Parts: sequence; structure tokens; C-alpha cells
Amino acid sequence: MPIYDFRCSKCGHKFAVLTGMSERDKVVCPECGTKEVEQLITGCSVRTGSGCSTGNSGSSGLRGG
Repeated sequence: MPIYDFRCSKCGHKFAVLTGMSERDKVVCPECGTKEVEQLITGCSVRTGSGCSTGNSGSSGLRGG
């Protein structure tokens, strides 16, 4: 199951939930209990069989001059 990031529309709390795609509409804010949450768009990470990962490693690959 994927991990989805959400932000509460009422209190602004950001949180992550491990849930199936069909269950995303049932997510509630763990701080205030409202169902008024929005899913955040985040980056992803892809793992290959060799154990290497691609995605945002925190380095832009640019060299300073």
C-alpha cells in the first residue's frame, strides 16, 4: 500500500497515511478529527532490484563555481 501525504483544511496539520487508493476518502485528521483534508502532491522514490534508488536525493547535481 502507498503512503499518501495530507494536510488538514481546518487546523493545517500535515500527516502521512498508509492506505489503499479506494480508502483515501475516509482519511481523517489525527489532530482535530475532521474529514476536511486534502491530499498533497509529493515526489516519489523508485527502488531497483540492486538496492539503488532514484529520485530526490537532496543533491541537485549542480556544481558551484
